[in-house]
Amino acid sequence: MKIVGTSIRLKIWLSLIVKNIMGKFRKPCLDCGILTAGGNRCDEHENLVQHLHNAKRAAVKKLTGQYSGDYQKRAKLVRETALVCHLCDSGARFDDPWVADHAVPAEFGSFATLLPAHKSCNEKRGNKPLT
Repeated sequence: MKIVGTSIRLKIWLSLIVKNIMGKFRKPCLDCGILTAGGNRCDEHENLVQHLHNAKRAAVKKLTGQYSGDYQKRAKLVRETALVCHLCDSGARFDDPWVADHAVPAEFGSFATLLPAHKSCNEKRGNKPLT
């Protein structure tokens, strides 16, 4: 004898399991409980969390002196294509590697202009602007 209610409940239960496995259930936002499109937070809270995360990362970069990937790519290009040191006007030295020097020191607000310099020349200059 087949019980109709049990069969329907079993089908519903199986469909719920399949939907859960496939990720089609809408989940509640971790912060406000509104159902999301598939993530852990609603759009409003996801944007807020990303903004806070980015602000925290920026503060850490500022404190530790870390630079973005764009800066690192530009600095690498300057080092690889360097022919003459902009501080002493001499060429490559075997024991003195190239560095990407800020034309205006970063503490004066410039991250844009990078010029090739010997490491020793750049260290002698320090944080002084070009004269």
